[in-house]
Parts: sequence; C-alpha cells; structure tokens
Amino acid sequence: MTPDNGTGLELVLNAAEGCLQIAVTENEGLLAFEEWFQPAQATETLAWALDGICHRLDMAPASFRRIACVTGPGSFTGIRLVLSTAAALRRAGRAMLGPLDYMQALATTAAMNLYLLYRQKIWVLTHARRDLVHARPFISLGPIIPACPTAEIALISPEDARSLVDADDCFVCGSALARYPGLFEPSWANFAREKGPRLVSAITRPSPGSLCLLARHADYFDEDLEPLYVRPCDAVENLPQIAEKMNRDPQETAADLERMLQRLPGGRQKDQE
Repeated sequence: MTPDNGTGLELVLNAAEGCLQIAVTENEGLLAFEEWFQPAQATETLAWALDGICHRLDMAPASFRRIACVTGPGSFTGIRLVLSTAAALRRAGRAMLGPLDYMQALATTAAMNLYLLYRQKIWVLTHARRDLVHARPFISLGPIIPACPTAEIALISPEDARSLVDADDCFVCGSALARYPGLFEPSWANFAREKGPRLVSAITRPSPGSLCLLARHADYFDEDLEPLYVRPCDAVENLPQIAEKMNRDPQETAADLERMLQRLPGGRQKDQE
C-alpha cells in the first residue's frame, strides 16, 4: 500500500526539444531515468522504452499514480506524443496528470547545477523556429525549489532576445544559444564576469533532478492535459499552399479546419461564447 502522504509511483515524460526523457520515481525516490536522442523515432521509442522500464521494475504501466508531462513550449510532435501517451495511461489505470513547463525545467536545472542563490536571475532562450526564439525570465529561489517565472513567454527574434537580455545581470541558458552562437557567444561567453549576462551553454535539456523536482510540486488533475503551444503551427500557416497542392479551395479548407478544431470527442461542438 502507498502511504497517503507519498506520491506513489510517478512517471515523468519530456520530449519538448529533440531529446526524449523518461523518469520513474516512487515516493520521490528515483527508480529509473532514460534519455533517447532520436527525435525522428520518438514515436516508436517511447512505448518500447517505457515497456522496458516497467519490465525491469516488475510493474504494469497502469500502476502509475501520477504522470507529469512537459506540455511545452517546444516540438509539436514531441509534445503531442507525450500527452497522448499520458492520456492513454490515465484511461488504462488510475493516474492523475500534471503539466510541467519546459522553460521552467531549464531554469531550475541552471539553479540546481550552479547552486544559484535566492533572487538570482535566469533567462531561458530556446529555439522556436527559423528567426524566432522563446524567451522567458526566471528568478532562482535556491537549488532545491523550482525557479519562478517573472514574465510570460515571449516569441521574438534572436536579435530582440539579445537586446532584451544584454543589459541584464543574469545567467542565460537554452537551445537558442547553440542555434545562434555568433549572436550570443561573443559578448556573453565570459562566465566569470561579475555583472551582465553569463552564458550557460552546457544546459540544453532539463536534468533528471529538475524534472523530478517540478513533478513533485506540480498540480495533478483527473483529466487530459492541454499542450502549451506558443508559436503558430507551420501546417496551419501553410494551409492555403497545402490546399492548392491537393486541388482544394483554400478558404473551404480553412473553414473545415476551424470546424474540426471546435469539435469535441463524440462529435459534440464546443460551447460558443
């Protein structure tokens, strides 16, 4: 029996940006952690890897009491994969689902890895798509508490991100640094400086400790999770061109898509405000 004050068996999933991460804990003790760097094969890998973990731990996938999922921002495909897997496991067992913020996981990784003290500022910059980055500021609350966001996620150009952060006394991490090294590294590479942005280019994905810490503090619900999408979907933006290639009317195709987006499972429509 799981004690009422424990978390029980908990699954943590992340595939927001290039790397599939799977963690299993029981009452906050880490039982297993795996990382897979095959973004093009994540759909095939997740179920197979999770089955292998459950086999080694001699447990059924339906045994999880809580499932924490990184809901974004990041790869549409990776986010959908994680959330659909969690939704299926919820229906098969008794798990409650909790959302995790990808950028908060990176900021918390920085706070934990660098032992950042209270109120030290962290900027997270991640690649969104060509010429766009996600940018969000956080403050450290210490190395054992999740970093706290101080503003909403901004979707901006790399140049605007540099201008936004350049005058700040902060630590900076995230995939945008590697994506645009010529823009960020020349002025921020001096990590030992006393003030100004300090580049933490080694932090490109959340650590297992940060994911488990966020999962421990997450809110859990008996319902499926919504993805956190910030940038517009490429397929939706390119819908007119796609429709024309399929010999369909672009306006009718856009109207069909809007109707499908308003449809709930079972064919019901969302309530119109």
